Amino acid sequence: MTPFRTGVALSLLAFSACAIGKSGKDLAIATIPGGAQATVVSRGGAIAGELVAVRDDGVVLSAQKQLSFFPFASLGGLTIGQMKGDYKLAAGERPSREKLDRLRLVSHFPQGLTPEVERRLLAQLGQTAIVTVQ
Repeated sequence: MTPFRTGVALSLLAFSACAIGKSGKDLAIATIPGGAQATVVSRGGAIAGELVAVRDDGVVLSAQKQLSFFPFASLGGLTIGQMKGDYKLAAGERPSREKLDRLRLVSHFPQGLTPEVERRLLAQLGQTAIVTVQ
């Protein structure tokens, strides 16, 4: 191998080991199991818990030893601990596809709840169905 090719190969090797862009490793939600801690505002007040899943029409939260569904149409707001504006919802906001995708990424189940996983979670909590909170 010529000195030029050796230099190019070493340069490529060095650059391939570099991380380019932001990393989520410093976020608290990246260092703990599960999803992000979220606070939702409903007619009953503010409820804090783990963001379990994000659906097209609302969010599933594990709070107060219960799995609950909060439809976007009735939400008075949603905030994710440590996250900024791209992860907040205003009262009655219908999130865009991009915002839904961002919220899904920080939830416990970003791929969504399969029927089997949902059954297991409900069984662990002693529930027969997810409670819908208006």
